[in-house]
Parts: sequence; structure tokens; C-alpha cells
Amino acid sequence: MKENGLGKVFIKNLVMAIPWGIIFLIVFFIVSIGVKQQIKESVQFAARMAITEASNNVLAYPVFSRIKQNTKESIEFSAKALGQELKGLLNDPQVKENLKEILEAGAKK
Repeated sequence: MKENGLGKVFIKNLVMAIPWGIIFLIVFFIVSIGVKQQIKESVQFAARMAITEASNNVLAYPVFSRIKQNTKESIEFSAKALGQELKGLLNDPQVKENLKEILEAGAKK
């Protein structure tokens, strides 16, 4: 048997290792992309759940239910007051005349 030199043995093993190295890199990149996506989705899910839980816990306090009720009542009161003001304003004869003139001028153009 012929003995190979150290250099030839090294080159022979290097040539045999290169395809396995390429396969390893391809598999590594595929797995890292999949893991990266899973980590991203899990962080997004955790953030959404944390926000939901925090808002549910905070809004469960009685103070916030009273604030919600007061806000609702103030919006209803404002809408009723605005409606009454508009009715009173539209019933004014001078305003009716001005609106009529504005509509007629708009129709002429």
C-alpha cells in the first residue's frame, strides 16, 4: 500500500467535508429563518396579551366605570344641547332668510 502524504490526506478530507459543510449551512439558514419568524410571532403575541391584560385589569377598577358613565352622559347632554341650539337658530326668521339667499346664490352658480 502506498502511503499518502499529510498534505494529500488533508486535501482529500477537506474535499469530502466541503459538501457536508454546504449542506450544514443551508440547513442552518433554513432553521434560523423559521426560528426567527417564530420568535417574532411569539413576541408580538406576548405584547398583545400584555396590553389586553393590562387594559382589562385597569378598566376593572370602579373609578374607570364611573369615568366611562360620566363621559357617556356628558356626550349625551352636549348632543341634546347642540340640537336645541340648532333648532332655536333655524327657527330664527333672519337665519332662515340668510340660508335661503345662500342657497339661491349657490344654485345660480
